[in-house]
Amino acid sequence: MGWSCVQCTFLNANDSAANCGACNAIRVLKCPTCKGEIKYGKRLHVNGKTYHPDCFCCAGCKKPLPSRFQVVNGGNYHPECAPKPKTITKTTTRTTPVKENRSANANIKPKTNTNTSTKGKGWNCPTCTFFNANDAAPTCTACNAIRIMKCPGCKKEIKFGQRVNVDGKAYHPDCFRCAACHGKFATNKFQIKDGEYYHHECYKQLYNPRCDVCEDFIPYQPGTQKISWKVMPFGDQKYCAEHENRDRCCSCQRVEPTVPGREFHSLSDGRKICHDCCNYLVLDSNEAQGVVKEVWAYMQDIGINLPEIPVYLVESPVLNEHCNANKKSKTLMNGNKPVKGHVTRGLCLSEVSQVQHMVRNGKHAVPRVASIEKTRSVNAILILHGLPYDLTASVLAHEATHAFIKLSDNFPDHIPPKYKHMMERKGSKKRTYEGRLRKFYMHQLKNDISPVYGDGFREAYEAYKRVNSLQRMFDAIRRHGSFP
Repeated sequence: MGWSCVQCTFLNANDSAANCGACNAIRVLKCPTCKGEIKYGKRLHVNGKTYHPDCFCCAGCKKPLPSRFQVVNGGNYHPECAPKPKTITKTTTRTTPVKENRSANANIKPKTNTNTSTKGKGWNCPTCTFFNANDAAPTCTACNAIRIMKCPGCKKEIKFGQRVNVDGKAYHPDCFRCAACHGKFATNKFQIKDGEYYHHECYKQLYNPRCDVCEDFIPYQPGTQKISWKVMPFGDQKYCAEHENRDRCCSCQRVEPTVPGREFHSLSDGRKICHDCCNYLVLDSNEAQGVVKEVWAYMQDIGINLPEIPVYLVESPVLNEHCNANKKSKTLMNGNKPVKGHVTRGLCLSEVSQVQHMVRNGKHAVPRVASIEKTRSVNAILILHGLPYDLTASVLAHEATHAFIKLSDNFPDHIPPKYKHMMERKGSKKRTYEGRLRKFYMHQLKNDISPVYGDGFREAYEAYKRVNSLQRMFDAIRRHGSFP
């Protein structure tokens, strides 16, 4: 039979192959239920057909089927939904004469097995009623009669012929089947889950985790039967350990997929941004004015009055250049590599007269040079362009706090950075951002490993919980340069 690849049109002779032999593209299959294409994600393989997991449903109640189901007249059913076949019961009556057993000694009673029990393990022989303590014994110890057992598959008795013994249960050879595809087991190797038996491949398709980056099954550790993977907190993205150093979204830190068509967007400075975060981008300095207005209003509400300060969105090389020029000991953006600890996404400028910022041009942004008037100790604030609204606002609140302290006379000259970070975080925490991203940014903050931004925030937050007042926090920092 074979199949043609939708990417390169190559004819693959192996009809069961999941990937194209020429370009390695994942095979696009058609779901028999919804008739839609199955391009990527989870899929179920049943009796040679492939379904979306939500499309493989009971023909009776229309709810998704679990791993165990019954096939009746070509339809798949839950065991309780399967139509019951009509049966005709034939009753036969047989009369057997009873011979009187006369004994010379009427006081002698026939021997009985005193171990007879219906509780626990063991079984009673239906021929001589002897109780066999060995629950796995196939024959009666007393009369050697073959044990009659009930098949868990068809619920009928197994009296004669072959049987398959598994975990202390006996099956008709035809009844011991895979709980997923209902096929027979060609070997004595199978997988067990929740008391059900599966082919290794069926179990893999149903229960083995898939990598969210390459969409293949996450491999076993070499020489073991253990599967381990990495997890990205945002969205619980699971991925193979080999993808750890792939490019990531500069906002949510998710790893870029390897599947064609799912690549991340590239910003003008080479940073990557995922499709979801793209919906919330602040791309140039003009678009940032709405963020500036909202952050300034909030800062004023909590007693921080700031003058108008130019805010420019810039590319990462420009920000890094100014950080180096100001001899700031900061961790700069490292391309698209994983972020560990605090990363600089903004900067207050004091001694600069010109800056190259970003201006939107269609769907993209291009650099333009702006002149800065040097009238105060803080001339401008620089922020990385191409970040989502909520992250842009958080960075701006951070830099606005730096500006407030530099422009205020009643703060110590050398206030430790952790106090600045505390005030910035209290401001950004109160803002309403897009829900999932906000939770992720708070997760990053709470788990920051840097002494200043991680330990400093945790120390500041504990102090805030003690006094429950930002004003008292400000007063203590002004007077003593430390938390209350």
